Amino acid sequence: MSIYKTEFDKFLQNRKIKDVNISKQTIKIYNSQFNSLMEIFDTDKINFILKADNVIKTIEKEYQNINTIKLKINTILLLLECFYTGNPKYKEIKKIYTECLNKIWKLINEEIDKNEATEKQIEKSLNKEENELIINTLKKHVKHSIKNNEDLQDLKRYIVYMILEFHPMRTDITNSKFILDTNIDKIKENQNYVVLSKPNQQCYYIQAQYKTQKTYGINKISLNEELYKYIAKLYNYYNNKLKIKDKWFLYQLDNIKPLNNDNFSRLYKNIGIDILKRPISIQINRTQQASQKGAIIEELKEDAKAQQHSFNTHTRIYYKKGLKSKIQ
Repeated sequence: MSIYKTEFDKFLQNRKIKDVNISKQTIKIYNSQFNSLMEIFDTDKINFILKADNVIKTIEKEYQNINTIKLKINTILLLLECFYTGNPKYKEIKKIYTECLNKIWKLINEEIDKNEATEKQIEKSLNKEENELIINTLKKHVKHSIKNNEDLQDLKRYIVYMILEFHPMRTDITNSKFILDTNIDKIKENQNYVVLSKPNQQCYYIQAQYKTQKTYGINKISLNEELYKYIAKLYNYYNNKLKIKDKWFLYQLDNIKPLNNDNFSRLYKNIGIDILKRPISIQINRTQQASQKGAIIEELKEDAKAQQHSFNTHTRIYYKKGLKSKIQ
């Protein structure tokens, strides 16, 4: 690890945003962006970021996705703060990056306000027939008895797809320990867990470390009952065949290293490539689920427009539960 990366990681560990520490997951993302930037500019030194105009042109040429560009510029601003606050031109350079970031946010917000799917989102979304084809194909490959690693991968693919089908969450479940409910008293506060209850034939997810944890706290999510026998099958293979004592919920191919967020996303993407001959996306899965009740949202927007205030004001200020109704 380079001295720059070590210092940057240390800086991120202590950096606060609105008096709150940056989450471990966000630190991991910024460190990944650090590596990416060093590769793009083919250097092992950090001073390239001082040539702001050149850096912005290079990034815009290298990437088309506006959110990717935004993340790169955000990372550079943190690098600038970490290494160059004492530079005489610090404020001038920071201003160039900040203005660039503001323009990006303006474009992003304009697109968000349209609520229109991009071509790429449409391409990666699934219709009913495609979704059923994936589910049926994955399920057909799950063996009654798991005998080898190939069988295990088939089981794992089905579990991953169906968890996200029933519970369209992010990738944080991959960072989960895997326990029986008889060991629930041994859980640690800042760890995610998938918990199997064999007597009740149920499984649930204790979500303690995730992106919006500071807002929503620790969640206990009952996983769909259809998943129980598959998750139990996974536990039994880990326990009886692989003899794993301290279990992670999902492993990489070696069954030693736990699956990480990137592996998880790639596994999901490759399900689409294998069955539909095109990639699918966890983000698009979440977007499709969130769009199912789009007609209701559009109706509320029209109501807000009729009352001459914003949608945000309509839902946060004027909408109240428990009022009498003038029409019922």
